[in-house]
Amino acid sequence: MNVFSAMVTIAAILGVVAIARAWIESRNSSDADGERFERMEREFRERIETLERIVTDQREQLRRSIDEL
Repeated sequence: MNVFSAMVTIAAILGVVAIARAWIESRNSSDADGERFERMEREFRERIETLERIVTDQREQLRRSIDEL
C-alpha cells in the first residue's frame, strides 16, 4: 500500500465516522425538536383561543350597544 492509498483510506474512514456521528446527533435532536414543536403548538392554540375570546367579546359588546340605542 503506497502513501496515496493510505491517505484515501484514512479519508474514507473519517468520512464514514463523520456521517455516523451526524446521523446519531440527528436522531437525538429529533426528540428535542418534537418536544419544541409540541410546545409551540400549545402556545399557538392558547393564542388562538385568546383571540377568539377577544373577537367574540367585542361582537357581544357591539350587539349590546346597538340594542341599547
